[in-house]
Amino acid sequence: MFITAPGLVQHLHPSKVAPHQTHWPAITLALERPWYLLVHQVSFNGKKVSQTSLVAWDHTLLDLLAQIPVADLSGIGRLHRRRDTGPSWALEWIGALWAPAPCESAALGPLLFQLGQDPQLRNTDLLPVAEAPGRRLLYEASSRRTTDSRKSPPP
Repeated sequence: MFITAPGLVQHLHPSKVAPHQTHWPAITLALERPWYLLVHQVSFNGKKVSQTSLVAWDHTLLDLLAQIPVADLSGIGRLHRRRDTGPSWALEWIGALWAPAPCESAALGPLLFQLGQDPQLRNTDLLPVAEAPGRRLLYEASSRRTTDSRKSPPP
């Protein structure tokens, strides 16, 4: 991995970066934290093309989601370390992503999600989270949007 000097990391949506930029800053961190794959559409030479970004921090994912139009989001995957035999990393697609309610503890973390079709809402550490009113839906997978369009998100 490449390591950049502090202050050089840019948290910008790729469509906002200069066309002649030849490199991206990289971030290294402990392998124990989950990473996210953010698949979205960007404009390139007047066409929409798919781009996948590897995101290392929950807050950076939230910053990117605030900048990318919902219609341009194709999917968000979660990469996390596995503890059993087999591959060291597992990829699971996020079915829906919420911001915690203002009344919830900061210890809960900056985002809550459902993996695939699992109805259980979880925090970054994969711990189940009880229902609470006032949560804000940030992302919902397109397959879930079409199959669950009559259902409202959990509070």
